[in-house]
Amino acid sequence: MTLRWAILMVLLPLGACDPTDEQGDPWPPVLFTLPVLEPERVAPPVVGFDHDPEVQEGVYRLVCADYQDRAFPHCYDEHDGSDYILDGGFDAMDADSATILAAADGVVVSVEDGHYDRCHGSMETMEVDCDGHEMIANHVILEHVSGHRTLYWHFMKDSILVQEGDPIEAGTPLGLMGSSGNSSAPHLHFELQDADEFSIDPYAGERSQPETWWCDQGHPDDLPGRCD
Repeated sequence: MTLRWAILMVLLPLGACDPTDEQGDPWPPVLFTLPVLEPERVAPPVVGFDHDPEVQEGVYRLVCADYQDRAFPHCYDEHDGSDYILDGGFDAMDADSATILAAADGVVVSVEDGHYDRCHGSMETMEVDCDGHEMIANHVILEHVSGHRTLYWHFMKDSILVQEGDPIEAGTPLGLMGSSGNSSAPHLHFELQDADEFSIDPYAGERSQPETWWCDQGHPDDLPGRCD
């Protein structure tokens, strides 16, 4: 078993142009750019949102369905975001970790930093181990003009570059990928929520909503693209 698959065991058509809702308003109200500066540093696959309503236990937590109705490793049970995993793991993080970007314009409404960032998975227990440290994720939350929020989780300790109240443009660096909190390897957990804190899959597909939240969703095996 490769390191990448060991990590995953523990972790866990293009959108229409200018779509509108039934009232004629643009939908989705926000479009996202890839929240990682260096796409070549993201190890495939993206571990996505689980659309299977069944709650699983034990090894059956690998039973899931992503937006294309694909199973593990494209998702895992009850996962409510998209994980972009750092290629090279902790060695890459220690050398020079990948930069996390704001996916859209917004305002910083929450920042958490300073927590242990080398949490890791155990193949024996199938649990995350933070070496005796509290399992708290370094994170940034942005609120967008529509009232939706994007959550960025698991930053490297002391790498976050923004503060609460900062206005942020799409593409602004937020910090570096780490492995803080409930994380078994360095990665970004990117999550979209509505004003009621209900999680939404930004990807369009047969198990998700019909319109994508990405400027360029791209092919299912590729990463989303940039906004022009």
